[in-house]
Amino acid sequence: MVITMVKYQKIGYSTFDEYFEDFINNLLPTNKTYEYFVDWKKVRSLASKHNKELSILRKLYGLSQNEAKIVLKKIIKNHPSVLPVIPALIAERGINGRVDVYDPHKRKFWEFDFNPHSVSEAEVDGIIEFCEKSGVLDLLRQVENLHEYLLGVEVGIDTNSRKGRSGALFEGMVKKLIEINVPEYIKAVPQDKNFSLYETIQKTRRGKAKRHDLVLYKDNTPIVAIEINFYNTTGSKPIEIVGSYITLNRVAQKKGITFVWVTDGPAWKKMKEPLLRGMKEIDWVVNYSQLPKLLAYFNLVNWKIDTL
Repeated sequence: MVITMVKYQKIGYSTFDEYFEDFINNLLPTNKTYEYFVDWKKVRSLASKHNKELSILRKLYGLSQNEAKIVLKKIIKNHPSVLPVIPALIAERGINGRVDVYDPHKRKFWEFDFNPHSVSEAEVDGIIEFCEKSGVLDLLRQVENLHEYLLGVEVGIDTNSRKGRSGALFEGMVKKLIEINVPEYIKAVPQDKNFSLYETIQKTRRGKAKRHDLVLYKDNTPIVAIEINFYNTTGSKPIEIVGSYITLNRVAQKKGITFVWVTDGPAWKKMKEPLLRGMKEIDWVVNYSQLPKLLAYFNLVNWKIDTL
């Protein structure tokens, strides 16, 4: 028989084994919603903010190499606002508008400033050489619809943000489910800056405590702190998380706050040992499909702090 602090009976399970089996068998295979793939609002905004400059650079389309170099030089001198577009076309963000390049033939590092500014003759010559050697010049000569091209570049860059977006999307899923299943007098505050159990156990480098994914309020009083995470793959981080959440649960008990861990993902099927350790030390551990059962219980006891 497994001795555990998880209050599985409160949410309708007869035994811990029944609760744990339901947890494992109903893990979500993915947390990819349609918003996971591309942040279209951000992508379109980034691509559209250079429409005027792209229109100016379109003058290079169809020109020969030498003609394009001459025209681009004039454009940069007369319209320095086009400078940020140059690295953007090759998916380079740079640091503060600057791009460092090592030239192996000259054995020298070059720093190019692509912020809009009045350029010197030597500087513009260097930028033209950058465009020629990086392929930007040929691109400007050969691509007629630069806006559509840049949109594609931004879509490609945005795919690098998927990992971070994945966690945020699952948090959003949980928040929506909570809002649907709780009365109006319970308010869910994401990343609440006014309350944190972490302040008693750790500090950030700036001295500010880490924020909880969600804090639930009743009558302007924080009553539930919620941490939310989804794991597609195994690793050391989930194991570390278990230890920190066990500590948070103890702190919450002392402060009269309910701590809830909502976690999901196929990785838990291969990491049952740390999961079980957490369930033995934390009052409430549920996955996405079990969360409505927990909220139904909280509703049943009218969200009374001493009962949760």
